[in-house]
Amino acid sequence: MTNIVLVTIDSLRADHLGYYGYDRETSPVIDSLAADGHSFDAYANSSWTRASFPSIITSTYPLEFGGFEYLSDQRTTVGSVVSEGDYETAAFHSNLWLSRDYNYGRGFDQFYDSKTDPSLLAKLRAFVKLNLDDDGIVYRTLQRLYDVTEEKAGVDVGQTYKDAETITDEAIEWIESTTGDFFVWVHYMDVHHPYVPHGKISADLGIDPGVSEREAIQLRRKMLEEPEEISDDEYQTLVDLYDTEIRYTDTHIGRLIDVANQHGGDEDTAVVLTSDHGDEFREHGQFSHTPTMYDEVLHVPIIVSGADVKETGHQDEQVELLDIAPTVADLADVPTPDSYRGRSLLAAAGSGEDVDVISETWQNDEYKLSVRTPEWKYIWDRDAGVRELYHLASDPDETQNVINDQPDIADNLQERLREHLEELRETNETLPNVSMDNETEARLKDLGYLE
Repeated sequence: MTNIVLVTIDSLRADHLGYYGYDRETSPVIDSLAADGHSFDAYANSSWTRASFPSIITSTYPLEFGGFEYLSDQRTTVGSVVSEGDYETAAFHSNLWLSRDYNYGRGFDQFYDSKTDPSLLAKLRAFVKLNLDDDGIVYRTLQRLYDVTEEKAGVDVGQTYKDAETITDEAIEWIESTTGDFFVWVHYMDVHHPYVPHGKISADLGIDPGVSEREAIQLRRKMLEEPEEISDDEYQTLVDLYDTEIRYTDTHIGRLIDVANQHGGDEDTAVVLTSDHGDEFREHGQFSHTPTMYDEVLHVPIIVSGADVKETGHQDEQVELLDIAPTVADLADVPTPDSYRGRSLLAAAGSGEDVDVISETWQNDEYKLSVRTPEWKYIWDRDAGVRELYHLASDPDETQNVINDQPDIADNLQERLREHLEELRETNETLPNVSMDNETEARLKDLGYLE
């Protein structure tokens, strides 16, 4: 049997990795995995974490089975599938959208989501909300103090996530405790803003961001609220910090893979690595990952390396995040559920068969869908009634909307999305309403997920 390590990295765009052509050495460990295995140009099925992860973990579209706000029992997690093969299973992350509360813990013998490990400041904030009258002057004063701390002082209050070193330490401790074949999913949050400096890592990249952690967090708020006011120097600082976070995460992925190989045997251990979405650097006017459906948000890496990967190198096939869970099932030699929409990347490699990638999101009253063929990208904003069409072969940066020049192609892709929505409606169900505790709400706000 094959031990399996699934690595997911929040907000990582493919074009900032060395193996994908980037001119900085941001990712020596990831590049090595790609060189020794399969790498693909892959596209996310949504533009932000909460909507994207059902595709990764259950190989189903975000808006299936009642939507992505809770993981329906009708969706089969990859942990549940692999556990049928007599594997020890575990997951380690600190993104609370993926917590046990939202049904992501199914199929994992051990599930660490940091939910039960809030920082002192987050605990204090929760105490204030639970124990003080929200109309009282003390409550209002403390709440205002908390909310402006990041804006004015640049302090990352209430620690929003566990860093790569901590998450890796947790995963390594578990791997070393296993006595049989194992499957572990590890999700890293560091590449998600706020991007912060890491002194030695920056030096390794030949970067001097020239800002403190406090100043970096202040800059994060400006990029989100006033992107048009970001100067050229500030823009370069943000890119430098982003690249530093990639290299920092890459370093700890190296630690994780080394221990997995030592414990399980490098010839018996497979690694699957991807990202839930990319990040914008004002290609279309914004930063972060707004629901735009352009490639800076949707283009992500997928790498499969290690055991059972017979031929290596970059593969030409267009693939999607729906393919992750079927690939893990294939590596574990367990049956793939009928509900899975994707295909195994082991079979896709060298097949010459591209998939047309459908992406969808519903965020802040914006309901958008897109379909990406190897040649065309069609985007449909249902609420605004706006349609966009881009010829990717001649316009890879998606700057020229040719919707009026190619009405037949646009109409065909529009019909494809309508048929897709009809399929989704057949799976519709009512999901549980999960009440959010104060600590969870605070941490998600600090990451920019909530207002």
